[in-house]
Amino acid sequence: MKLKIKYLMGLGALVIMVSTGCKKDFFNRPPENASTVGTYYQTTDQVRSSTNILYAAPWFGFNGKAFLAIGDLQSGNAVCYSGTDGSFDAFRNFSQGDATQTVQSAWNSLYTVVAQANALLNNLPTAAPASVPREVVNNALGEARLMRAAAYFYLVRLFGSVPIITDPAPFVGSFSTVRTNMVADVYKFITMDLQFAEANCLAGVANTGHVSSASASGLLAKIYLYQQKYDSARIEAQKVINSGEFGLVGLDAPGTYTGMFEMAGNNCKESMIALQWTSNGGYGYGNQLQSVIAPLNDISGTGDGWAELGPSWDLQDAFKNAGDSIRRHGCIMLGGEHYAELHKKDGGYNVPYSINAQGVHAGMKKYVVGTPDDNNGYSAFQATSNNTYILRFADMYLIAAEAIMGKAAGVQPGTGIPSGTVSSDATALSYLNKVRQRAGLPALASFTYQQLLNERRLEFAIEADYWYDLQRVDGFQPAAIDGKTDHHPTAISIIAAQNRGDSNGAGTPPLYTDYTRNTLHVTPNDKNFLLPIPATETTADPALLQAPVPYHF
Repeated sequence: MKLKIKYLMGLGALVIMVSTGCKKDFFNRPPENASTVGTYYQTTDQVRSSTNILYAAPWFGFNGKAFLAIGDLQSGNAVCYSGTDGSFDAFRNFSQGDATQTVQSAWNSLYTVVAQANALLNNLPTAAPASVPREVVNNALGEARLMRAAAYFYLVRLFGSVPIITDPAPFVGSFSTVRTNMVADVYKFITMDLQFAEANCLAGVANTGHVSSASASGLLAKIYLYQQKYDSARIEAQKVINSGEFGLVGLDAPGTYTGMFEMAGNNCKESMIALQWTSNGGYGYGNQLQSVIAPLNDISGTGDGWAELGPSWDLQDAFKNAGDSIRRHGCIMLGGEHYAELHKKDGGYNVPYSINAQGVHAGMKKYVVGTPDDNNGYSAFQATSNNTYILRFADMYLIAAEAIMGKAAGVQPGTGIPSGTVSSDATALSYLNKVRQRAGLPALASFTYQQLLNERRLEFAIEADYWYDLQRVDGFQPAAIDGKTDHHPTAISIIAAQNRGDSNGAGTPPLYTDYTRNTLHVTPNDKNFLLPIPATETTADPALLQAPVPYHF
């Protein structure tokens, strides 16, 4: 089956090809006027640029509404009215099913990333001539394996048991028999990909937008943390910390916390893995987050900004109770505040007191970047050119601190760290306090696990990370996930206590403060912590619903 490079650039996952009814002759038919695999990877520059696709378009279906609905709406960081948007509605009360569009978008997009990575991994080793330096080839292979690992890390956390696909060719004609693989094997597969990337990716290149060897170490640290392999998580996180490649923006590197999420922050000192968007290509190539969450439609200057999510009362209170004004300002807009980076030609943007996204008298700021003029022309309708973070350096400090605490507490995989566990370890404290120092918060003399989780929540709010923390607070339970229901009592109690309501009105001028909060509590069950595999996939491949099987490494 001789695949052509232009087809590979648009190749969806096996499951996508199945659901669209593609036949075998489609796989064999080369597009017209296309470079073949055999003629593409011929120069060093071609090999270096062959990985560019892995950082953008394949992620598009996940980056927008799925990213936020799963990571922040489910977790209680964000809220929306019933009827706001079908892509969001089901996630506000855990009613999403296997036909929910956002569930399908997440699956399709992440498997498209897998397919793009597989295309490069399967073709580059034999296509690149000896004139291309081996380290260049190996670096490209490392990048592909890292991005495949990143996609599978999302897939296994979202869906549990999923198929591990490295080459779709053997499944053509037998797509209805593809089985899911056991969660422990998916994590092993991810780990092997990242170990390869760590050994083969170049060092010190993350500022170019491409991942580095230390980027792989950082994602490995997170993989080990999720499996409660605390010694390994600490080792990998400290590799990154000691590498000197990365730093905290606003503390030991130029920039500000708020500025990290604007174009000026692209590939900054804190960026370890980031999706690279451009507005020049239009919809599908630019970052669409601003269009979805900008709280007022005059902010973007392009007619979008639909305020489809608002920051929950619970998140607003978490920032207020922590005395955290720096990160809150970079994450949530409140009436009367000024943002110099928005509407620059007018002297900045003054948030109106009437701001009221989704009835919570506030609006989102993180990933909201303003007008084309604010971005040197690099923004357009539903497309901006600021990156989306997959991994930031601040995570390394917090992962290392948690690994130190978990190890000292003697917690075994399958049992979460008790929320009241206290650490006064000097190294863990130094790491946690660095993150707090950047946020303008006082140093702690000791900390509890609950404080550490709250620090993670505030640091990564509206970056689609908090949901995955809630998933894992009750311990890593891969055997339970495989065809059974794992248990989440601590996470359920956290979520059930959140106020996910709106308010009784918009208020009246001039300050719009005469409103009352409405209360809405939602209590999930254990089954709500995984998404169902989309119906389009299980209809085409009923074997996906069977018990998972071991993967043959």
